[in-house]
Amino acid sequence: MERITDAAHCLRLEDSRRVEITLDDFERAFPQAFFAVYLGILPIGLTTSELGFWLLNQGAFNTHSVNRRNDFGIVLVVDPSARTASLISGYAIEGLFGDPLTTNILQKAAKLFSRGSFGPAIEAVCQRCSRVLKKHARKTPWQPESSAAPGITANMGLQPLRGGHRTAPTPSLNARHVP
Repeated sequence: MERITDAAHCLRLEDSRRVEITLDDFERAFPQAFFAVYLGILPIGLTTSELGFWLLNQGAFNTHSVNRRNDFGIVLVVDPSARTASLISGYAIEGLFGDPLTTNILQKAAKLFSRGSFGPAIEAVCQRCSRVLKKHARKTPWQPESSAAPGITANMGLQPLRGGHRTAPTPSLNARHVP
């Protein structure tokens, strides 16, 4: 599945491009996470929240980095015909997005959705989700690891790539020293 699936043809080309930029910004800010959108008319008996839940559990999303796990995904599902939307988050971040917060995020975008401004509405939802993640992000000061002692990598089967980084050979017992 693409990050933006517009099965209902709600997005203009310009809006689609702007949403792509917003999603790129989101993924740069949170490299382990992704935000995806599904716009489509759902069959009777299937709710937007059920589809969102199914997409996060069964879907494979085409993000810039394929190795992003759905546990860190956020999916916005919009049914423009039924005028409903759901915001579903993966297991790893669902504790950050409780029902009251999710409802609040969607209510703030509801006016845009009701006017048919799907692009700006999606951007608003994504940006609000980004603020939530930033609020809970842990800042850790960078601490470079100390360099390994010489010879420690030999036991691991690792070899240096450049000759200048090789350790000096140990002299053999039969070598003669010439002054």
